[in-house]
Amino acid sequence: MPTTAGPFTSAERLDPQEMVVLHRVFRREIPILADLVEDAPGDRRRTAVLADHLDLVLGALGEHHEGEDALLWPKLRERAVPGDNVVARMADQHEAIAGALAAATDLSHRWRTRGDRDTALLLAEALRALDRHAAAHMDDEEEHLLPLMAEHITAREWSEVGERGRRSVPKAKLLIFLGAILEDATAQERQQFLAHMPAPARLLWRTLGIRLYKRTTARVRRTNAVAPQA
Repeated sequence: MPTTAGPFTSAERLDPQEMVVLHRVFRREIPILADLVEDAPGDRRRTAVLADHLDLVLGALGEHHEGEDALLWPKLRERAVPGDNVVARMADQHEAIAGALAAATDLSHRWRTRGDRDTALLLAEALRALDRHAAAHMDDEEEHLLPLMAEHITAREWSEVGERGRRSVPKAKLLIFLGAILEDATAQERQQFLAHMPAPARLLWRTLGIRLYKRTTARVRRTNAVAPQA
């Protein structure tokens, strides 16, 4: 196999900004959830609401990294030889994040069962540790890895990672996770992201998803959340 997948046509070329848009979900949700868990009153209903959202966010982060490990890193190691040290660093960071993610996930499941204050505080601390690892990794990835991806990974290959992630999200949560992706997106990013979706999915987002995401974030954050636009 050649050491590069290029040269790419404009239709084949990956837009690295898609990775940045996805990263915003984890940059936003993990710190928010740490604060919400720490401040939770301890009743079972509130615990269940937050634990459900934690399942979605933590599961998506883990699957995103596993998809990169399986589908992107081998291609980049083969094609982007001068950048192999960057790819190796990303893989090492994924291992550190996996440990922090496993700790937070275990505590989240324990907290769902117990609903006690001590476990809530341990979980909030674990989420902040995960956030530190993940934020540092995403900073490094966006600065040093995305240029390599733009040069050596096609849009189709990147879409395989996204499709794997979508399959891992429970169907009942797909519109909620789409809303999380679009919440902080610019108008241009939102338009580009929705353009990749089938027409029936875009219609479902506009007719049901926007309201569903607004209700969900209001319930989780206990705020009058503003849903992303259509």
